[in-house]
Amino acid sequence: MCGLAAGLDRRNGWTIAEHAGEVSPDGMQRLLRRAEFDVDGVRDDVRELVVGHLGDPDAVL
Repeated sequence: MCGLAAGLDRRNGWTIAEHAGEVSPDGMQRLLRRAEFDVDGVRDDVRELVVGHLGDPDAVL
């Protein structure tokens, strides 16, 4: 997520991996192509992260 939101001129496997401190994009490419995700769990984790950083306890929807 941080690599996608980073102010990189170009966003591809190499630049995102370098931004994350990796020497090659192999790990990230494997993660995106072959890893199995708990979609609901990822959604909940991302929501918790976003609300924790951007949320206002007094906000009303």
